[in-house]
Amino acid sequence: METVVITGAAGGMGSAVAALFRSKGYQVLGTDCQEIAGVDFQVVGDVADEVTWGKISTVIEQNDLEVVSLINIAGRNYFNLVDDAIKSEWLNMFEVNVVAMVIGIKHLVPYLRKAKAASIVNMSSISAQIGTSGYSAYVATKGAVDSLTKALALELAPQIRINAVAPGWIETPFTVAGLNLTPDPVAHRKKAEQMHALNRVGTPEEIAKVIYFLASSESSFLTGSIVVADGGYLIKN
Repeated sequence: METVVITGAAGGMGSAVAALFRSKGYQVLGTDCQEIAGVDFQVVGDVADEVTWGKISTVIEQNDLEVVSLINIAGRNYFNLVDDAIKSEWLNMFEVNVVAMVIGIKHLVPYLRKAKAASIVNMSSISAQIGTSGYSAYVATKGAVDSLTKALALELAPQIRINAVAPGWIETPFTVAGLNLTPDPVAHRKKAEQMHALNRVGTPEEIAKVIYFLASSESSFLTGSIVVADGGYLIKN
């Protein structure tokens, strides 16, 4: 049975992606820093640590898994104005949001090259295109994800396709945590909804469908693309 590896699989987005792939007949190997429900195999650990990827490789080999796709969702956020920037926080942002992707891709490429139609999907954000005050570290990492995706699309072609999805505001614990840092979360949310052409925020299940499309053979002629799924945020602003 074909298997997909999903990082950040315990989160709102990761669990939605895992559920969709399993409903489509795939096995899911999930990894996160906490226990993961709803997957066939799990590895608990830090995706920025190569030890974790060594454990993932062991699971793949011991169970003779046919890995056809890597979905890089794991990430973190960091709010701080540049006047108060903390070097260690910035370095960790890049380690988790960008370098962890590189490490994961490095370890899984040998398995993906054995598949007939392998793919990688990276989690980006429209923040890379618009900027957000106070979230410069997050914005910078997502810009790096976009550039990394394009560079690796050339490096890994033609055996492996790699694309990224750039969501708008999606209803996950990750985004709600960021919302709660604002002075007036209710007002901020209403304003955020109105900034989307669809006049609402998205759901993890909606982004999961985009990720599935990019990972599957349904997008067989796409590589190096940053696919925006933002409910019309960019066109309205």
